[in-house]
Amino acid sequence: MPRVPVHIVGCGGHAKVIAMMVEAGGQFDTVSFIDRNPAEGASFLGRPIQDEGPFLEDGCGEAVIIALGEGVRRREAVTRYKQAGFSSFPAVMAPSAEMAEGVLIGEGSVLMPGVIVNPGTEIGAFCVLNTGAILEHDCTLGDYAALAPGATVGGDCRIGAGAYIGIGAAVSHGRTVGPNAVIGGGSFLASDAGADELWGGVPAVLIRKRAPGATVL
Repeated sequence: MPRVPVHIVGCGGHAKVIAMMVEAGGQFDTVSFIDRNPAEGASFLGRPIQDEGPFLEDGCGEAVIIALGEGVRRREAVTRYKQAGFSSFPAVMAPSAEMAEGVLIGEGSVLMPGVIVNPGTEIGAFCVLNTGAILEHDCTLGDYAALAPGATVGGDCRIGAGAYIGIGAAVSHGRTVGPNAVIGGGSFLASDAGADELWGGVPAVLIRKRAPGATVL
């Protein structure tokens, strides 16, 4: 079966891992990377880098993968591409990721190597489940949410849109993490976290409110 041609938006470390996944998976073929104002003739991982401005004008029939790890930047990029008429945003899963049968996954979401997603779970659009993250049974992960490497979310949890669970953090069974909340790396969340809140520690406590639209990475 022929591979589906895709363009990867971004030229950083996150894009590098996604490109590796794309090549290993056998479903897609990376045609180019997209960046803003690249040097003439620039390339990344052996593929040409296209200037985003002309690409937005000319490439709206193409499939794109938004390879930006930071949630606010990822959301802004999706808005730009959708406004330009793009409509094909394939989800990508590393060959070593494990996703239970029947799990729902939204457009543009990425499951990186070693991820485990258990039954009854629903993953929104443009989410990132980074290396080794675990999303247990019957969870929901809102659009643009992200689990950092090694993060673990227990069963029956609700992770809001744009929320970020830091490296090695754990969310206890049945908890709710509000939209755009951040759970700091290495923390253990045994309480519900509200929208736009930063929690950290073991057990995690509320540290402060976050400014709406603030970046994480």
